[in-house]
Amino acid sequence: MSQTDKRRNWSTAEDVRMLIQVIADEPFAAEKGQMTKAWQTLAEKLMECPQFTRHVDARKLQHRFTFLVDEHRRFDVASAKLSGSDQEETEKHMLLDDLLAHLEDTKIKAAEAKSTAPQEKNQVEQDGNFVREMAMQTMKRRAEKSNDGEVMK
Repeated sequence: MSQTDKRRNWSTAEDVRMLIQVIADEPFAAEKGQMTKAWQTLAEKLMECPQFTRHVDARKLQHRFTFLVDEHRRFDVASAKLSGSDQEETEKHMLLDDLLAHLEDTKIKAAEAKSTAPQEKNQVEQDGNFVREMAMQTMKRRAEKSNDGEVMK
């Protein structure tokens, strides 16, 4: 097995590089159907980086990202229970704090877009009904004029 095929643990430096690139690209905010492509683009960018020596694909990056976010959420819950203790803020923790904020914003925007979609659809239907009603009134007027003996154009 070559070095890239061997199973090895992620280093903190690799995590930090990945998190920095995730913040820059925001693959988690990709549109529906484009998620895998966004993560694959991120993987390709990371593998081009000479400091990032790990061979990754979209699935591996997405799983690692999810693991780090879940781990950080558990860390936040545990650290909230501790009072008065000093915990050192590492670069990794600061990046994950920023990412959690981005994730929440993305979820909120997606929920808002989902909730406004039915309202927009309803508005389009109402506009269509209005146009149909106006067309019917115009047709009635034309029919009345033609019955009165006038010539239709």
